Amino acid sequence: MSRQNCNNCHKCLEGKTVEISGLYIRVPITSTRMIVCPVCGCKRCPKASDHELACTDSNEPGQLGSVYQ
Repeated sequence: MSRQNCNNCHKCLEGKTVEISGLYIRVPITSTRMIVCPVCGCKRCPKASDHELACTDSNEPGQLGSVYQ
């Protein structure tokens, strides 16, 4: 498992913000895009929350490790 920052899971994007064009308002980057598992494409897969977790190939709510627990 990689310990590097993937810049594409909830864990790696935590605390990062983006400015809304022309409004000078900063919002969490995770509010501006859909974060999905790079393997199965499910948003509730634990790998979408933390790239070091295994892909479950499931979009079921309540999965251990998912931000959608």
